[in-house]
Amino acid sequence: MNFYMYRVQSDYNYPPENQNMASLGGALWYLHNEIVNNKGARRFAKTRIQRFRMAVRATQPLLDIGLHFGPRYAFDMGQCTGPWDSAEAFARFGYFVGCNYVDRFPTKQWKGQVFYRDAMWYSLPGKCSSKLYNQHTEECDIEYPGGACSLDHGGNVTGQGNCTYAYEDAGEITIDELENITSFQAFANAGGWEYNNKTDRGVHMSFWDNKSNHSACDARLQRASELFAQKYPDSPTDEQLPPPACDMDEQTFYRYVPQMP
Repeated sequence: MNFYMYRVQSDYNYPPENQNMASLGGALWYLHNEIVNNKGARRFAKTRIQRFRMAVRATQPLLDIGLHFGPRYAFDMGQCTGPWDSAEAFARFGYFVGCNYVDRFPTKQWKGQVFYRDAMWYSLPGKCSSKLYNQHTEECDIEYPGGACSLDHGGNVTGQGNCTYAYEDAGEITIDELENITSFQAFANAGGWEYNNKTDRGVHMSFWDNKSNHSACDARLQRASELFAQKYPDSPTDEQLPPPACDMDEQTFYRYVPQMP
């Protein structure tokens, strides 16, 4: 499977391994609900949407139960935090790429609150994913190699348990560019507010208005997609590399991993 993944990021740079990623719809949903709704600041100092071109291949044990993706695990500071313990799942199926639609398991609390098309989140298990990024040891990295394909595989994604995905940087757009402003700080200093949850409106900005309107969300998606196409005209467009359907099914998967309560 070849498609784009996205990450809402600050100015810091680090690899996407042991991180959560998103489809473009999933990234915009996250921006809308977690980042731009604070007056005077963007949460977590987010400034941009990064894009990565992915090559993903499911392991044979996962294909044998009819799935291309496993459950989407949460990663906090590089550590896999669930749902439940991922160790048994990785031992059974290899270091699979996980996915979920934003309003489905394991985030069903957002059911009825997602109006972006194909809003999905992903997980990319890397080396020593059971520990925080600053607690890795050489022994842990070797024993728990994760699914990122190394140069040892010649850049090819084999679908073996330790080679389920590869990625390359495919550009970025800033949140300022998305909103068509030149400086967030200047905008905030002038009394601007990107989006107010209580009014479903911005102040001195209308880009994020009408969060629960499909057409408005489609327009925001189109704006982001067009910006990437304008900045990177030699790369495939989002429409040419759309996200595959997330076929993760919790009832199917957890028949084989005894973590389902």
